[in-house]
Amino acid sequence: MRVTNAPASRKRRKRMLTAAKGYRGRRSKLYRYASDAVDHGLQYQYRDRKNRKRTFRYLWQIRINAATRAAGMTYSRFIEGLKAADCLLDRKVLADIAATDAAAFATIIEKAREGLKTKATTAKIVVDDLTKIEGVGPKINLLLQAAGINTFAQLAATAVDRLKEVLTGGGARFKLWDPTTWPEQAALAAKGDWAAFKKLTDELDAGRRV
Repeated sequence: MRVTNAPASRKRRKRMLTAAKGYRGRRSKLYRYASDAVDHGLQYQYRDRKNRKRTFRYLWQIRINAATRAAGMTYSRFIEGLKAADCLLDRKVLADIAATDAAAFATIIEKAREGLKTKATTAKIVVDDLTKIEGVGPKINLLLQAAGINTFAQLAATAVDRLKEVLTGGGARFKLWDPTTWPEQAALAAKGDWAAFKKLTDELDAGRRV
């Protein structure tokens, strides 16, 4: 006897026609056309959800920009300042505050200005690539930065005994490294005398004189 699986097929077709309810003409009555219409509808639904988010974000940006311009700040600098200040308010909330509560938005503007000042101060800290020093790898570089040694000049001015203390603080495996030549190398790098720096490093093996 031929098995047609009629109950499951009928259930599947009824489910599709139910999803197509409200469509005009044969798209709501015939399975073949209803199936195509529902598939297309799902595609348009996905596309337009993205478009709706895009449209609302654009509207929020317009409202925020208008309020920030009135306070003497641009939209981009305002958002940059909020990020620097670790402000967790999203654009939807910011736009609503800008449109309904001018006093609260003025407070947020000041928060953004403080964030910009903090960012500008932090940006002035110069960090050199200390891994250029023969014998300094990425992990030792992190140890030096944790100790406040971020530049070639700072490393050149640091005593060898202090460098040994930093290495000892990092664990037993770092005690094997010899930082004796690191200040000398760093002094050349700080001056930009890369020719002499290369000549010196060629004579070294893992930072030690051979």
